[in-house]
Amino acid sequence: MPELRKDPLVRRWVIIATERAKRPDDFKVEHTLSSLAEEKECPFCPGREHLLPPEIYSQRDPVSNAWQVRVVSSKVPLLQIEGDLGRRGHGMYDLMNGIGAHETIIDTPDHIPSMADLSEEQIGRVFAAYRQRMEDLEG
Repeated sequence: MPELRKDPLVRRWVIIATERAKRPDDFKVEHTLSSLAEEKECPFCPGREHLLPPEIYSQRDPVSNAWQVRVVSSKVPLLQIEGDLGRRGHGMYDLMNGIGAHETIIDTPDHIPSMADLSEEQIGRVFAAYRQRMEDLEG
């Protein structure tokens, strides 16, 4: 199970997930972003939503109902949704079990390499999605 450790120097919690190291294929780069768009293999493209976990949240165009921002659970989450935090101390570390949500926010249906390339309106939608997810997960 993943573990949360509080870094005593910067006083931030970090995720330690040693079991993820057992998947070396995850680090192979076989496609570039543009080649995925050309080949229509990208699971984040409109029309390929079935390749991802069910939608948790979305913002849609009121006329076409096409999604503008989507949120899905991670296919390979770092954290587990349910369980006991089990907070404890170990040497100089505060530790907790890796309990929490791991979601993917898909900023746009278009292949845009940087948030800086989004329109102000789309950036507003993205930040609204972040806010909504944080409020939902806090409650």
